[in-house]
Amino acid sequence: MLDKISYKEAFFRCIDNVKPTDLYKNIYVENALGEFLAEDIVAKRDAPVFSNSAMDGFGFKKSDNTKLKVIKTIYAGDKYEDFEIKNDECVRIMTGAKVPNGIDTVIPIEKCIEVTDEYVVIPEIKKGANIRLKGEEIKKGEVLVKKGEEITPEIIALFSSQGIVNVKVFVKPKVAILSTGNELKEPFEEADADEIYNVNSHSIKGLLEKNGFNADLIGIIPDTLEKTVEFIQNLKNKYDVIVTTGGISFGDADFIYEAFVKNGLKSFFRGIMVKPGRPTMIGVMENTFVFALPGNPLSSYLNAFALLIPTLRKLSGAGKYFYNFVYAKNKTEFKTNPKKDHTILGKFECGEWEVYKNYKYGSGMVSALSNSNSLVILGNKEIVKEGEILKVIPFNIGFCERSDFFND
Repeated sequence: MLDKISYKEAFFRCIDNVKPTDLYKNIYVENALGEFLAEDIVAKRDAPVFSNSAMDGFGFKKSDNTKLKVIKTIYAGDKYEDFEIKNDECVRIMTGAKVPNGIDTVIPIEKCIEVTDEYVVIPEIKKGANIRLKGEEIKKGEVLVKKGEEITPEIIALFSSQGIVNVKVFVKPKVAILSTGNELKEPFEEADADEIYNVNSHSIKGLLEKNGFNADLIGIIPDTLEKTVEFIQNLKNKYDVIVTTGGISFGDADFIYEAFVKNGLKSFFRGIMVKPGRPTMIGVMENTFVFALPGNPLSSYLNAFALLIPTLRKLSGAGKYFYNFVYAKNKTEFKTNPKKDHTILGKFECGEWEVYKNYKYGSGMVSALSNSNSLVILGNKEIVKEGEILKVIPFNIGFCERSDFFND
């Protein structure tokens, strides 16, 4: 019998049963995009490393003098011995150039009243203007990026500014993707009128790769229980996560669950009260996590998106594994079954969300995915009214450290 747990409970049974990895490796920053840091990264130097001019202009010591004698020109990259500057003197200085000791203000050239080669006349200006002080952005020794953070191009820029070329990152799990069904053909094979293409394996592999995880397509599960038990036995010694699609219900050929049990499976649940995607089983065999997803392509993809990806992120040491969300105004009234939870596809644009085809589509309709850019998870509602505010998860929203999504 299938369990009757809510989608919220299914989600937290996945998350709460996962312990982050403690395996790590050292890699070059240039290869670190999408990896999760295995240690805090500390600043090696101040930023700016020296006080410098934020503008092309004239640097001086703030006083009551408005006519200043130009005694020197300083370009970015110039190296010089520090010198004293008098109250009636200034230096012509370029953006990024090191500011000499004693100079506390820079005025842009275009704001000067009069400019010659020998002197400059300036208006009133606030002391400290247009100077970027040493260490005002980053202090040496402070934490730049915390352990568990996902490395982005912006973080790579930060590392590069500090001369950091190697970082320690967590090792991501090895993932195997399997499909079931004698009727399946791979997209590169010919399929007759009684056969269908293996959508699930390829769509889930793409979803994983989009989120920074590699996966191996193992192929089709054998067509007998004995062969399947042996097949899984060999896989669990090679992979950290096994993802299957189909064969998890109660049909004559649905023996995936039994094969996993014979390999020591401890399930977190088998079945979710959700449309689509109810026949879903998630658990662990010793140290190998199992995600047995439905056979219908829409169901398997949505549960992989909402349950598998967050779980893989936590397993990989990520500090953020809860989906961000946005609030949006519902454009079109539609109905749902209040006795179930629902994962509903639609379009989010400019603060509004519109359900796909009025929520009248089947779990085998792949076009519902390609025509949507977001997901809404609902429960205990019969009518979703026009203008109602919904929590929407856009497909490219990113992740956060805590989950308010399931909170009312």
